[in-house]
Amino acid sequence: MRSPPPRAALLALAVVAGSGGCSRRAPITSCDQSLEGAWQSDHQAERWMILERGGALEVYPLFPDGRPPGTPADLETAPRAIDLARSPRGLGGDVVRRFTQRGVACNAKAAVHVTSCADDVLELVLADPPAPAEFAPCTFARPDSSRRERWRRE
Repeated sequence: MRSPPPRAALLALAVVAGSGGCSRRAPITSCDQSLEGAWQSDHQAERWMILERGGALEVYPLFPDGRPPGTPADLETAPRAIDLARSPRGLGGDVVRRFTQRGVACNAKAAVHVTSCADDVLELVLADPPAPAEFAPCTFARPDSSRRERWRRE
């Protein structure tokens, strides 16, 4: 039989729980700030994780990001990833998705641009990468039309 935890441990746990465990982050007011963390999209209720490494931002889905509509059944489809970089023109990069057919892989890309970072909300203009039209060599149709999304920091 286990003995109950010491009173000091229970007191420490109560203090941490009562204080929320950590302090609230300062709100995002600029795209120059760290954007790391979980973000909720208004587009199909998708959640994304932003990681920042040396000024480059990597964005990964926190939801099942399966086969896009209209993709042939014989294609293996990887989840999307978003690569962003800061430049004098702002924050932009590519949405990338890998498609594989009979052992041949093609990485499709579509542009993404962050247009605003304020009040813990990111505004992005992006499109989904198209499936390859051919695999050897990889050739792609134009990406679908772009759309505007708003992501709120969790």
